[in-house]
Amino acid sequence: MGFNSINTRIKLYCFLLFAFCLSPVFVFSQKPLVQTFVDKTDILIGEQVQYKVKASFPSAGFKVNWFTLPDSVAHFEIVERSKIDTSSENNNTIFEQTITLTSFDSGRWNTPALAINFNSGKGDTTINLFTDSVAVNVGYAPADSTNQLRDIKPILEVTITNYLWYYIGGGILLLLVAAFLLWKYFKNKKKSPSPGFSSRLSPYDEAMQSLEQLKTLDLQKPDALKQFHSKLAEIFKWYISRKQRISIMNRTTSDVLVLLTENNLSKDTITSTATALRCGDAVKFAKFLPAPAENEECFNKIKDAINTIHTNKPINQ
Repeated sequence: MGFNSINTRIKLYCFLLFAFCLSPVFVFSQKPLVQTFVDKTDILIGEQVQYKVKASFPSAGFKVNWFTLPDSVAHFEIVERSKIDTSSENNNTIFEQTITLTSFDSGRWNTPALAINFNSGKGDTTINLFTDSVAVNVGYAPADSTNQLRDIKPILEVTITNYLWYYIGGGILLLLVAAFLLWKYFKNKKKSPSPGFSSRLSPYDEAMQSLEQLKTLDLQKPDALKQFHSKLAEIFKWYISRKQRISIMNRTTSDVLVLLTENNLSKDTITSTATALRCGDAVKFAKFLPAPAENEECFNKIKDAINTIHTNKPINQ
C-alpha cells in the first residue's frame, strides 16, 4: 500500500467523522438537562423558601411536557408559583420557574421530585427527567437566652381608703344646700311688704291707713299719676296677701282677678276692681292720662273692694 493510498483513507475517515457530527443522531445525543436550586436549606416554621427549577434542551427537535404542581405537597405548602420563563442560549432553549414554598411542620423534609418529559419532534424519542429532591430543615425560633427567670415581684400594699366620711360630708353638704334653697323659696313666697307698709296693724286697718296717706299725694306733680296708681294697686295686693297669708305682689291683674273669682265675690265687686286695676296698668305701661274724676273713681273702687272683702268671710287661696 502506497503513501497516497494511506493519505486518501485518512481524508475519507475525516469526512465521515465530520458528516457524523452534523447528522441528527449527534444532535439527539445532546440530552436535556434539569437543575434544581433553593435559596436556603434551613428555615423557621412559616418562613418561605424559593425553589427554582431550570431545564435546558436543544432548540431543534424537542417538545417539553412541564410538570403540574398541586396546591400542597407532603410537609410543604405552595405559596406562589411564577410563570415559566423561556430564553435561548447556544442553540438551547431554557425553561425556568420559581416556586415559593413554606412549611408549618418542624423537621427535615425533602422537596418533591417533579417529572419533566422531553419528546423528540418525530415522537420516537422520549426522555423523562426529575428535579432533585432537596432536604430543607424546618425548625422553631431559638429561645431568647437573655430572658432568664427572675424572682417573683413582692406583693404590693394596697391602701384601702375609707370613703364613709366622704359620703357623710357630701350628704351634709347636700342637706345644707337643699335647706338654703327651701329657705330662699319660702322667703320669696312670703315676701316682706313694700317699704312704707306696716305689719303691726291688721290687714284692713293697714290698708285704710295707706289709702288715707295716698289721698294726700299731689297729682299735679310730674309722675304723680303713675305713682298714685302704682301705690293704689300695691295697697290692694298687699291687703289680699296679708288676708290670705301669701304674696301676690308680683302677680298680674289677670291673676288677681282670677283669684277673686275663685273666692265667690260678687260680679259687681270683681268688675269694679278690674276697672280700677286696668286703669292703673294703662297709666303705668301705656302712658294713659286719666281725668281727675277717673282717678277718684279708681280710688273709691279699690276702697270699696277692700271693705267688701273685710265684711265677708276670709277668702281662701
